[in-house]
Amino acid sequence: MSDSLRVNLSALYPKQRDALFDPSRYVAIEGSTKSGKTVGAITWQAAQVLRDGLSLNHWWLAPVYNQARIAYRRAKVMFRGVYRSSNDTELRLTFRNGAVWWFKTAEKPDNLYAEDVGSAVFDEYTRARQEAWHALRSTITATEAPVRFIGNVRGRGWGYQLARKAEAGEPGWGYHKIIAQDAVDAGVLSADEIDDARRTLPEHVFRDDVL
Repeated sequence: MSDSLRVNLSALYPKQRDALFDPSRYVAIEGSTKSGKTVGAITWQAAQVLRDGLSLNHWWLAPVYNQARIAYRRAKVMFRGVYRSSNDTELRLTFRNGAVWWFKTAEKPDNLYAEDVGSAVFDEYTRARQEAWHALRSTITATEAPVRFIGNVRGRGWGYQLARKAEAGEPGWGYHKIIAQDAVDAGVLSADEIDDARRTLPEHVFRDDVL
């Protein structure tokens, strides 16, 4: 494993590491805004990519293209010098071991079939269509790939129900919750920022996105 990856792993605070590197195949992580779930998930998936000995595809899925692009740009900076090449049009990083890290939109579930996928992160999964999860689950059947679901608590839809099953101890699943206060306690987020969000945001938005 590269020195660059070791540096990023050491930068994660304990609740990030415990959540993302849970040994369960599937892990649902309900994380508030600025809790560090995205950086943690990028680091976790980079570990899967660099350990890949089969030259598989690795997918980062987001509800819309712009969210996938944000994660791609962040990963491109975090692991510059580790990957072999990048493609800003296709949002793709290719590594020396032949593994390819794709940043995809989940807007059209029918496009999420037929590739050999070694790992997946489903970003903001509670905002995406359930059909996208069904397509992903079908795709990873042959490889038995691990998946990390990260997002805010939203409504009572399929994503919420999935998290509740994981929290209840569904076999093969792990569940974690990370809030902004955890990042404050770890020294990576200012308490003043949380107080400002509490004052300026509507209560229901603060409760859903920050707490």
